[in-house]
Amino acid sequence: MKRTWFILLLCIQALGITARSNKELYKTLDSLISCYDKLTAEKEQRINSIKQSMGNIMLTPEQTYDLNIRLYDEYMAYRFDSAYYYINKNVTALRGTADHQRFAASAIRMAHILSVSGLFGRVHNLLGEINPDSLNDEQKIAYYNQQSELNLYRSEMAQYTDYFTEYIQQAQYYRQLIIQIAPQNSQDYAFNQATYISELGDNDKAIEMLESNLLQLQEGTRDYSIVTSTLAYFYRKKGEINQQEHYLLLSAISDERGAIRENNSLRSLAEILMERGDNDEAYHYLFQAISEAKFYGSRLRMMQVGRMAPQILQLYDQKRSQTQRNTYIYLGIISFISLILLVIMYNTLMLYRKKQAASRKIEEMNQELTAQNIQVLGTNNEMKEVNRIKDEYIGRFLQLSSNLIKRGEEHGKMLNRLARDRKLDDLYAELKSQQFLNGGIRIFHQNFDEAFLNIYPDFIAEVNKLMTEENQFTLSEDGYKKLTTELRILALLRLGIADNQEIADILRSSITTIYTYRSKLKAKAINKEAFEDDIRQIATY
Repeated sequence: MKRTWFILLLCIQALGITARSNKELYKTLDSLISCYDKLTAEKEQRINSIKQSMGNIMLTPEQTYDLNIRLYDEYMAYRFDSAYYYINKNVTALRGTADHQRFAASAIRMAHILSVSGLFGRVHNLLGEINPDSLNDEQKIAYYNQQSELNLYRSEMAQYTDYFTEYIQQAQYYRQLIIQIAPQNSQDYAFNQATYISELGDNDKAIEMLESNLLQLQEGTRDYSIVTSTLAYFYRKKGEINQQEHYLLLSAISDERGAIRENNSLRSLAEILMERGDNDEAYHYLFQAISEAKFYGSRLRMMQVGRMAPQILQLYDQKRSQTQRNTYIYLGIISFISLILLVIMYNTLMLYRKKQAASRKIEEMNQELTAQNIQVLGTNNEMKEVNRIKDEYIGRFLQLSSNLIKRGEEHGKMLNRLARDRKLDDLYAELKSQQFLNGGIRIFHQNFDEAFLNIYPDFIAEVNKLMTEENQFTLSEDGYKKLTTELRILALLRLGIADNQEIADILRSSITTIYTYRSKLKAKAINKEAFEDDIRQIATY
């Protein structure tokens, strides 16, 4: 009996959520969009109050860590670059320390920010630095959630390819791990259980779970926005477009109310409106989605909204062409039916005005797309330039260091000749020592090691992946800032220097020694034939 009353209560509460019609929800959404600047100012004021409250205090490392987390949480769905800045401070400070718990908490947060920007390779490497077995259950859930999210974003970018199913299966695997350890009354359990069973085909059960879970969430929070957006997705899979639209509206309203700029609901609403033929409204929400995606700074969201732009432009172009055809028809009718001349003239005028409006909107969209393309091209050029500078820096550094050592040797020979000629007896005894040359070589090795490992910070770890277990390299006492002779040879191979004589000249060794080292390294590798090619493929991050 108690269970019956409980279910009845849930139904009554659910009716309260859906009682508002979609028409009323559109009015609410439009009202919130009109208050965009005000809501943004309130968000900024809340963030500034956090900064000012700690501005004049000398913070301990623990307090600095907590402040960075608070600011990251505020910026996470608001501004990409600011969120990345504060969480990166924690990750940088904690990387390589013994405090793996707090490093993991920060690294997981950074992985989310990098995921929404489409930097999937960096996310994969960052999550690879975390050992989930060393985490408590709460952190494991966060870690598995991030792995699931990464695979979902990958699947979205890999639609219509063979990789799509693989990424979905990986997301399902991490959802299962969360379900096994999350408390059954928690948000993580409800959400992952619902998405898991929906992927298996039980959308009705998934909807029931999330609609019940939604009653515990507050509008304007990111969790509320995500759950309503997911419910919209479930209803779309069932083909119930009206309910899909309803929950997309709730999600968009929550995003606007909470100043959540990292969102997807406005774009999805624009798709529904476009399919229904409401092109003006579709343009309105798509333009707002583009503005918010630019404000947040996520390349992934910009790409998503950018995909719809050509469809909107095509619809407006079709509308303009249809308008032109109708205009010619009406003009022809005017020539033959003089009695309805006034009506035809009125319709022609209206159609002409619509044509102008459509042209203006197309021009605005073209300008927006042009600006986006310029921004993307600029980013690509910057990335190419950075890579070129890295290669140029390392090449010049090696050449300069080698030349300095070589000149030191030649200088020593010249001074020895002076000593043999008995011009400076005391100089001869000094220059017989190899201390000057050996010191120069040590400085060269130290500078080479630091420069190389700053650009390839994971080099030693990546090399170990290519070696058999018993032949892996161990870290020096100062971490990743020192290479052995074998690792220096591999580093030069990674930089494209493969000739034994060149390597011997740079490292001041004999060519026989270099050849011996390379042969031994190949013998210790897992894949001996492809070992050196694999070394050349190690990335900078």
